[in-house]
Amino acid sequence: MMIECPFCDGQGIVCRAEVKKIALTIYICDECDTVWLDGRTIKEESCQPFDEFMNHRGLQTLWSELVRIDRIWRK
Repeated sequence: MMIECPFCDGQGIVCRAEVKKIALTIYICDECDTVWLDGRTIKEESCQPFDEFMNHRGLQTLWSELVRIDRIWRK
């Protein structure tokens, strides 16, 4: 099942991915790069920008830092 981003009016899909350097699963919109840490709470109030999320952890803000990107996953 694909989950639409609450910010992108049907244009963005929330993907499950792993940040390879820290082995952390995140949920990220493929359009606006909004990040959620919990796939059960894809809401406007529980997110953060990808660049802020990665910079806070000392990582580059590149999709190449992500692995196992999956557009079809279950909440």
